[in-house]
This record gives sequence, structure tokens and C-alpha cells, in this order.
Amino acid sequence: MPLRRSLLLGLVGLTATALVSAGLVSALALQAYLMQRTDDQLRSAAAVVATRVKQLAGQPPGTVRAAVAPSDYLVEIRHRGTLTRFSAATPPATPLLDLSPAPPADGPSAPVTLAGRWRVVTVRAGEAVVLIALPLAPVTQTVRRLVLVELAGGAAVLLLLAGSARLLLVRGLRPLDRITATATAISDGDLDRRVPLDGVRVADPRTEVDRLTLAVNGMLTRLQAAIAARTRSEQRLRDFAADASHELRTPLTSIRGYLQILRHDMVEPGRRAEVLARSEDEAVRMGRILDDLFYLARLDAEPQLRHDRVDLAVLARDSVADLLAAQPGRPARLLAPTPVPVTGDEHALRQVLANLLANVRAHTPADAPVTVAVEPDADGVTVRVTDGGPGVDAALAERAFDRFTQAEPGRGGGSGLGLAIVAGIVAAHGGRVGIESPPGGGTEVWFALPRATDALR
Repeated sequence: MPLRRSLLLGLVGLTATALVSAGLVSALALQAYLMQRTDDQLRSAAAVVATRVKQLAGQPPGTVRAAVAPSDYLVEIRHRGTLTRFSAATPPATPLLDLSPAPPADGPSAPVTLAGRWRVVTVRAGEAVVLIALPLAPVTQTVRRLVLVELAGGAAVLLLLAGSARLLLVRGLRPLDRITATATAISDGDLDRRVPLDGVRVADPRTEVDRLTLAVNGMLTRLQAAIAARTRSEQRLRDFAADASHELRTPLTSIRGYLQILRHDMVEPGRRAEVLARSEDEAVRMGRILDDLFYLARLDAEPQLRHDRVDLAVLARDSVADLLAAQPGRPARLLAPTPVPVTGDEHALRQVLANLLANVRAHTPADAPVTVAVEPDADGVTVRVTDGGPGVDAALAERAFDRFTQAEPGRGGGSGLGLAIVAGIVAAHGGRVGIESPPGGGTEVWFALPRATDALR
């Protein structure tokens, strides 16, 4: 059953039940009230009639009739076997005294209903037994009229309620129609579709409809973002596979070429050692590429990094010392207060600094100055590696941390994975990384990590 119909039928059914219950209670209460009034009238009339019958004992029936006959009552008097009946209405064919119980000696009997339509009370008046009765037709007619009025009024209320509830339900469930239309449009490929609000108002989080609309729109935004991220991830995976196959194909082609030259004895004996050395260099290069790829794959998965307390100032000092050992004549400067603690993997952080300085050695002249600065602040620690080289263009800087990005492709230098590894390690530590290269020359690569108390646990 449609939701609108089920809600409408449920509402009308509950209202009808409430109206019937209220009508039944009111009809029973009115009937009880009218019966109580009738019983009170009968008791009062019984006392009056009994007194008059005692006073007129032995008088002719006409005298008694004139003295005690109320206009609305049926009176029956049995005295020494003689039954006297008088009433303004048509009395029943069978005397009610024959059906009523004997009255008590000290007052009127309890009111009872006889013949289905008479309420009677009996009382003793000396040697006589007196019965006073009132017809129940007025009570029955009053209760019946109340029931008819309640039925008519209840039917009118139900009709008005059904019409009003239908209009309210149509309006109230309109957001569900919009959600259904939005879901249908999204299933048809319109991922930018969102559930609209009524008019141009701002969503009110206090209302259920607006909360539902906000929740559905938020869910759709997250789904769209997840789909877009998955698409980008799949594209990066395809690009990565293509770049990896290209990067590995180059050393493999070189090694295969050198081996074919040696197999066909196309190299002079004096150059065989040179060819073997070149083959070994290409094999070592391919090994470095594979090692970097495996390391990136571990970072892409859930990296099992250590969570030790590491002093970045010590790591920066050691990295500058390694740089000077490789290039003794390079101007290098270290700016690092001591200590500068963070929480992380010491080996991985050493690799970050080693990769950054390796890029400086590979892409700047040997006499270009380099500065390694460790700058603690309230939020964490920032490490900046600044060189005085020629710098990089803006397009290259935007994709510097992408995999297989090379500043000088085709020269057989690095694999283009060094900065990608840096970005992966910093991200695994909950940090950020960036590169800046002003137009005048020079490049600054920086990464920021949280302090020891805020780092990954």
C-alpha cells in the first residue's frame, strides 16, 4: 500500500475509534444520568402516594384517583385483593404489580425495569401495596437522538479530516518525491543532482524534512567525492603502471642490448669490461626503481611505521653531514634548535631528508648553496630545504610529488620516485609537504609534522 494511503487510513481509523469511544462513553453517561433522575422522581412520588393512600384508606377509588394520580406516572394500588390502576398514558395489559417484587416493610423498593419499558418502585401504605412507574421511552429517545447526532457529527468530522489530512500528507511527503526523483536522476548518471529545498529558503535543521534533505545531500556529495576519488585512483594506477613499465623497459632494453652484443661477440676485447659495467649500472638502476616501487606500495597500503620519539634537529644535522661527505665543496648551512622532538619512524624520516638532499645534489650545481632549516612552532615542526639552483617551472612544481616526475627526463638519472616517497612518508606521519620556486631561481621543499604530543600513535 502506498505510504500516503496507509497514513491516511491509519489517521482516519484512529480518529474514528476515538470518536466511537467518546460517543459510547457520552451515551452511557447520559443514559445513567437520566435513569438516576427517573429513580429519584419515582422514590419521591412513592413517598407522596403512600402517604395519601394511608390518609384515604377506605375511600372510594375515585377519591383516591383524584388525590394521588400524577399526570406522568402509572399508579397501581392493591388493597385486600382489589387492584386499582390509573395513568395518563395507556397502561400495560398485565398489571405491573404481578411482575414486581414485594416491597420492604420500611420504605420503597429499589427501582427496577419491568416489561422492557417501565421503571417501577413499590411501597407499602398500610394494608395496601402501591406501585409507581414511569415509562422509559423519553430516556430511550433522548439517548437515541444523542447517538444519531454523534454519528452525523462524527461522519462530518471524518470527512473533513480525511480531506485535510490528504492535502497535508501530499504536501508533507513532497520531499520524498523530490528525493526519489533525485535518486532516479543519479542512477541515470546525473551525479551532480541534489535534493532541492522548497523555494529559496535556507535549510532549517530543526525540521525533520530539512534534516533528511541535508543528510541525503551530504550523502550524495560524499558518494560523488568517493566516486571521483576512485576514478582518480584508478587513473593514477593506470598511469603508474604505464610509467613503471616505461621506466623498467629502458634499463631492461639496455641490458638486453648489451647482452646481445656480447653474445654475438660484437665488442672488442678491450671494451668488454666497459659493456659489462654499463649492464651492471642499468641492473642497479632497475633494482633501485623496483625498491622504490615496493616502498611506495607499502606506503600505499597500511604502513607499519615505528612511533618513536625522534629529534628532527639531529636528523637534519646528520643529513647535512652526509651531503658534505658526498660534496665537500658545497656551501651548506644548518638552522636547527635543539631538541625538536616529533613522534615517528626515524629511518623513514632520515630517508625523507636524504631524498630531498639527493635531489639538491642531482639538480643543482656543486657550488650552489643549500640551507636546511628546522622551525618549530605552536602546531608542529616545519623542515625547509632551500637551494640556490636554477629552480623549477610552475608546471613541474605542481606535479613534483607525483610518481615518475623527472626534472630532466631522458637523461637516465633518477627514477622520478624520490619526492613521491617523501610525500608518502610525510602523509603517513600525519603531515604536509610542499614545494616553492620563485621566478628568480632557487627551490624550497618543505614538510611539516605535528609535535611529539600530537603525532600519530
